[in-house]
Amino acid sequence: MPRVILAMLDHPTAAAGLMDAARRVAELSGGGRIHVLVARVPPASTIMATEEVLTRDKEARLRAAESERATALKAIFESWTASYGTADWLDSEAVAHDLIVEWGRRADVIVMERPGQHRHASTTGPALPAALFETDRPVLVVPVHPAAGFGQHIAIAWRDDPHATRAVLSALRFVGKAESVHLLCGVRPGAPEPRIPAILVEHGIAAELQTIPLGKDPFGLALLARAHAIGADMLVMGAYAHSPWRQLVLGGTTRSIFAHADIPVLMRH
Repeated sequence: MPRVILAMLDHPTAAAGLMDAARRVAELSGGGRIHVLVARVPPASTIMATEEVLTRDKEARLRAAESERATALKAIFESWTASYGTADWLDSEAVAHDLIVEWGRRADVIVMERPGQHRHASTTGPALPAALFETDRPVLVVPVHPAAGFGQHIAIAWRDDPHATRAVLSALRFVGKAESVHLLCGVRPGAPEPRIPAILVEHGIAAELQTIPLGKDPFGLALLARAHAIGADMLVMGAYAHSPWRQLVLGGTTRSIFAHADIPVLMRH
């Protein structure tokens, strides 16, 4: 059965790369239907309770700016589909958080831009935590220009907990087709040497185990450095939060990945 891949576009600079990543996910999944989603920011949602009222002039300016962004994204979408095949265009004025939860829960994989890559990104910031923590779906977070054909050399950031297990389960279709799989484990001084987890052994996945000493440096940066050192073109990991207010307080490794990842990262909470 073909999978449904939902790609949420935000900034025009990253749109083509994001749709390329969605197409690659479909290839790795053995086929899939791609939904391309654009959330136009409602003017009323930009006004805080302590700020001035939303005047008609300001509302018109905000709506015109969002229309211009959506038009630019639609042009990129049409150019992309002319070269790569069909996809569904979904354009709605709605709060990004609500829209990604609504559509994301019906998708198999969500593809989103890594936040913080553009000064004027409108929807990734609030939508990405919602995708990770409220849809119960794997989310592929991609840089502006993901490498073509990623998924051939996969690194798995492993820790023995349910989030990492769910991330690995979500990635089995990709991992099974990879040329190489590396299991990256953080190890504290004096801790016993980790072993290949049962979930990989039971699914017949041959992985090379590598340990990363846990020290003063952020683990997310050490993880990315090791992924580059082994030539990984994709990272699989659990997504973590330190607070029930997940949209505000992400785990340290998750924050580092959001800030610095330059390869696609498949995450699941």
